[in-house]
Amino acid sequence: MRRILLCLTATVALHAADWSLEKLYTRPFVWGTSPDRLTWAEDKPVLVFLWNEDGRRHLDLYAWHAPAKRRLRLTNLEFARDEFNPLPDENDERLKANRMPPAGLSDFAVSADGTRVAYVWRGDLYLVPTDNPKPERLTQTRAAETAPAFSPDGERLLFHRAGELFVQNLRTGFLAQLTEGPTGAAVWSPDGARIAYVKSTPGATRTQVLMNYSGQFARSQPFPRGVAGDEGAASTRYVVASTGGKPVQLEDAFPGARARAGLPVWSPDSRSLLVSTVSADHHTRRVQVLDAKTGKGKTVFTDHDDRWVSAEFEAWSPDSQSVLLASDRDGFIHLWKIPAAGGDPVQLTKGPWELDTENFSYPPQWLDGQIVYCSTEAGTSQRQLYRIAPDGTGKRPLTTRPGLNVGALSKDGRFLAVRHANLSAPWDLFVNDERVTISPRTEFSTYDWPRTEFVQFPSRADRATVQAKLLLPPGYSPAKQYPCVFFIHGAGIASSVLQQWGSYQELRYVFNAYLANSGYIVMDLDYRGSSGYGRNWRTGVHLHMGGPDLQDVLGAVDYLRARGGVDLNRLGIWGVSYGGFMTNMALFLSPGTFKAGSSWAAVNDWENYNPGYTEQRLSTPAAHPEAYRRSSPITFSGNLRDHLQIVHGMVDSNVLFQDAVQLTEKLIRERKPFEEIFYPQEDHGFVRDETLIDAFGRTARFLDRHLKP
Repeated sequence: MRRILLCLTATVALHAADWSLEKLYTRPFVWGTSPDRLTWAEDKPVLVFLWNEDGRRHLDLYAWHAPAKRRLRLTNLEFARDEFNPLPDENDERLKANRMPPAGLSDFAVSADGTRVAYVWRGDLYLVPTDNPKPERLTQTRAAETAPAFSPDGERLLFHRAGELFVQNLRTGFLAQLTEGPTGAAVWSPDGARIAYVKSTPGATRTQVLMNYSGQFARSQPFPRGVAGDEGAASTRYVVASTGGKPVQLEDAFPGARARAGLPVWSPDSRSLLVSTVSADHHTRRVQVLDAKTGKGKTVFTDHDDRWVSAEFEAWSPDSQSVLLASDRDGFIHLWKIPAAGGDPVQLTKGPWELDTENFSYPPQWLDGQIVYCSTEAGTSQRQLYRIAPDGTGKRPLTTRPGLNVGALSKDGRFLAVRHANLSAPWDLFVNDERVTISPRTEFSTYDWPRTEFVQFPSRADRATVQAKLLLPPGYSPAKQYPCVFFIHGAGIASSVLQQWGSYQELRYVFNAYLANSGYIVMDLDYRGSSGYGRNWRTGVHLHMGGPDLQDVLGAVDYLRARGGVDLNRLGIWGVSYGGFMTNMALFLSPGTFKAGSSWAAVNDWENYNPGYTEQRLSTPAAHPEAYRRSSPITFSGNLRDHLQIVHGMVDSNVLFQDAVQLTEKLIRERKPFEEIFYPQEDHGFVRDETLIDAFGRTARFLDRHLKP
């Protein structure tokens, strides 16, 4: 018997999961690489998507031929070289030593017949057949090509080069330039005769610089970047013949104003365009139906919000007679239908739930006789797909598996492609319930990932209900007293309390799981501003970020006090981006609550941040200076009395490195103790294995030092 027990012990030890940060953050990661960008061909059930079956970062193209249930890898470019367009770190030995793992492909288009994919690699265009993965190079230019799009008949390719629009005939090779002056996004008319595009007129032009000190010589990278209060760009839309000629300007929804217009949406009959525009102050949204020949038309829908308006989605009915759009005018994001000629909007979906509009989801589809959409109706922690008739009746679920289910139907309605994840499995791809990808590595199943408990509690601000989840340590017992680390998700508008392994962001979830495995309870909550909870929750931070949302966080402290099992003298907090901002606000505005906080990539002064996001929430510094003062952590840094760790990438193009520098200088002047670590080659989201191991390791040791006995 003793020999059997020894053998069993040895077997368990042999297969025990390695919870070291070196293992967790060395590629290929144990959870693999999830499939993304599911794209059906217009006329055939061929699905193209991005993935890496080896679990590496580099995304390549794959095709799924649905009727034959056949998957093909179309590209394999991670280790390919291009002597004509080398990467900067290929010719600098010092940069090469600190090379970033390549992100891979992102820019691609599928021909309507599903036979070819056009894609961009290192700034040049390529074509690859979906049934015979032998790529063909189309261009070799110093100026980068981007945004390829096939004509509806598949014979021509639209793309950008140096900001201009070009169309190339794929049969004859003839190349035509359509525009003069920088242009934005563009789209073919369904009949292939015309192209609609957006052109932006810069506002107060501001150029900022990202510095990279890691090579033989310091290198500066200028890039356009406005800040809150800058005059925004004005968007104008045009239509031009696909063979070239004089463009027709589309009528502005806000004449003479610098409004923000989206890419026009063509009607299926190619006669009209649907345009959604948001006013410069973010309060009003107008949806127009415009004649493609004259550019004239009428406004068919208007939304107004005294905080900021939501502009989520617009589409046409298959017969070009109706408009489908999303609006939260009843308090939640729902589908509405309007006659294209104008008339009263009809609400198609209703209830205290809303359409899913997060970046991992896909827009609603209006196919013949049905509308397909994804929503939170099954609960804010889930996403399920539904089908309704065009009049809103006959609703039935297309997916029911607990967790997150997002995706799209093939255009013929025969095949449903779904990205599915649940509490025990990361994202993978299924088509009609047939599993297409297996992303996790073999060792993934050897990990005892932490048990998740979903909880809710009242906010300190107004007693409104806050949704949250706890990650519990192994052998959790409510009779014990555990240290607890709060994780504050980023983006502000995202959500993290989901029935999904890797919830919100996989790298950060894995670190939270690491903390739980090492004896912490982890509190993860959807504070005010998070998506999926309706208009009032989404806009609840208006004119005061770090106000009501911080009170939601402090409501979690009250909940833990009543729940028991947590040592309130050993609370920590951490987060990235908006989560870093909230970490600093918690330490500066509620001193003594959290003994230690690790603030990654934090906005410390909202006057430094981009105008689009910031002015939605705070208006402009000139109009509401007090909103900026009370929403910026740097205002309150003198209150710091707990332990603070500052973490930032030096080439962060989102929250600029200056935010960390400015807070550092102020803390030095105020004689406040703190620690910090900066990563010379990292942007907003850290990428290199060694950076992740180092940054998460420093944060774990920092928390252990201050929160563990």
